[in-house]
Amino acid sequence: MENIGPIISVLMDIGDLFPEDNAPFFLIDTSMRIMRLFHQMLHRFDSQDERFAILKTAMQNANRSLYTIVRKVSLLDEEQDKYNLKKLLIPEDDLTVNSKQLDELEKLACEKIENWAEDGRLAQHRNMPFILLRWKTWGQEEKLCRYMDSIIKRHDSLIDLVKFFSHPSSDDTGTTSLQVNLVSIKQLADLAKIEQQLRKISSSAEYKQPDDQKKPDDQKKAVVRAFLDTIDGKIKKPS
Repeated sequence: MENIGPIISVLMDIGDLFPEDNAPFFLIDTSMRIMRLFHQMLHRFDSQDERFAILKTAMQNANRSLYTIVRKVSLLDEEQDKYNLKKLLIPEDDLTVNSKQLDELEKLACEKIENWAEDGRLAQHRNMPFILLRWKTWGQEEKLCRYMDSIIKRHDSLIDLVKFFSHPSSDDTGTTSLQVNLVSIKQLADLAKIEQQLRKISSSAEYKQPDDQKKPDDQKKAVVRAFLDTIDGKIKKPS
């Protein structure tokens, strides 16, 4: 079993680099396959101390992945029903790590999130919303607020943020429009601050130039318009 630790470290480091496979809801995606591999390999060790040491080392050494770290720690939270997400009754001895060890892994995950936030990689991560929600759950709401304020102040990063929560939707007539989930955004940021900034963008001379859907800037304009139209009630808010 001496090779298990290095294998877990490699998977923890490259887990985010695998392409998303868009698996149907009844199938497991690539990330969950990695999570299952972690669980199976870790539970070849009988000691919680051994499992904790392997996980801690793998997390510390992971530089290319963040979501893989955050999702693994989140699953350990669920295993212990730490945040009442599910009512699981697992004997203490069968837990992957004990509660004190889980606290330390959460702290380490939060440090990783903060590092990615500071160097700019977090804003570009395809799983940024999930990561930010876990950061908030793990008691880092003040740091999250500061980070979101920094995102909101920069026009490009703000539009990219709203884009994370946008998706095309068709109505009964077959007309397709961009939908923005304000409820999800509100869990992370102040909608009033976002609205204020986007209205400034929408009133700028650059924004008022004619649309050309082939241009990236016009795709960003569509995101701005969708958010403001949703706020103004012109587009039905997703339930």
